[in-house]
Amino acid sequence: IALSPFRKETSPSFYVSQDSDGHWVYCDHGSGDGGTIIDAVMAYDDHRDVALAIQTAQAMAEEAGLLVRGLDGKREELPNPNLEGLFHKLCTNDTAPVGDYLTGRGIASGIVDDLIARRMVLLNRLHDSRYCCFVVRDVTGRLHSLFNRKIDGPALRERFLLGKQHPFCPDWTRLLHASSIHICESIIDAISVLTLQPDETVLAVPGVHFNLGRLDCLPPHAALIDAFDADEAGRAAAERLRQQFPHHTITHFDLQGTHDVNDLLCAWKNTDIPQRSKLKVQDRIDIAMSNQSSRDLGTQYSVHHSRICDIRKESAEILKSGWAKRRPGRKPNPKPSEEVETLRHDLIEMKRESELLTMRNEWLQLMLKIEHDRAVEAARKAKVRKKKRC
Repeated sequence: IALSPFRKETSPSFYVSQDSDGHWVYCDHGSGDGGTIIDAVMAYDDHRDVALAIQTAQAMAEEAGLLVRGLDGKREELPNPNLEGLFHKLCTNDTAPVGDYLTGRGIASGIVDDLIARRMVLLNRLHDSRYCCFVVRDVTGRLHSLFNRKIDGPALRERFLLGKQHPFCPDWTRLLHASSIHICESIIDAISVLTLQPDETVLAVPGVHFNLGRLDCLPPHAALIDAFDADEAGRAAAERLRQQFPHHTITHFDLQGTHDVNDLLCAWKNTDIPQRSKLKVQDRIDIAMSNQSSRDLGTQYSVHHSRICDIRKESAEILKSGWAKRRPGRKPNPKPSEEVETLRHDLIEMKRESELLTMRNEWLQLMLKIEHDRAVEAARKAKVRKKKRC
């Protein structure tokens, strides 16, 4: 029982309890609202994006150490991978596919070569798939995690993290003395900023839901430039950045109408071909109806994968809007073939009822005959007994 987080009150009316099926639910008796943790996050952040609410709840649980396995309330300690041993094993892999992947996404070859030379980017193989593996270390050089992005192959996971979440910086020494820092939500965006502006300092946080309070490595007077994606989650992260660092000068990185920094980089390198004009109406329909991944479709249609995501999102919004405006139509008149089928079905039912009534009639006649025979037999026996007594 606690004070409601959704409104101001003096008497606690916010209840959290475990349901009979094991799920934890809340009920705000002051407003009458309730639901699961997902409903609470959506109500608190005032949005309807279920996926964003799930990601927010997961990030909050990871920060608080509340990831519970099962319903018995006991935490299951997950084994920590031997990151240093795995790192040295991955160092023996050929990094040529990683270099091709990053340069294919518009990253400058000089930056790619530098990252590979300093062993900050490696090649990882898993289940017949190849992954671009980013090595994430802190300012002291301690290895915190290995972040993997799929390059090709049939594996289901597009990306996964080994270790614990930690910001990524290509040069921590430069960051500690920087006068301005670009903050991005992915490593790809961070090195895309370096390609666009080679003399800048960048810092990549592991996702928009990362606890920005853990960024204690920022110089106290450095100007911050938020380079988050141009979506709802990115705008929310930019607002949290302003709230977390009110004493820093914070400006917005101009994405020039694109989705993210890497999208801007690809558009900048292909300014002679307008991205949106390359796709015809039929291409957009095929993209919206396809089950392929956005990256595979981006390769097929020679556009950035974020464009594929935008097309699918626009299609979903159009479908949702059209479905909400639908009006029930008039019930169509049955076709002649349907009428014949209906009459045939009615005739079969009538025959079944007639046969059932006939069976019941025959059964009643049989019962009457049996009762009559019993009565006649009883009268005959009574007559015989009377004669014997006489």
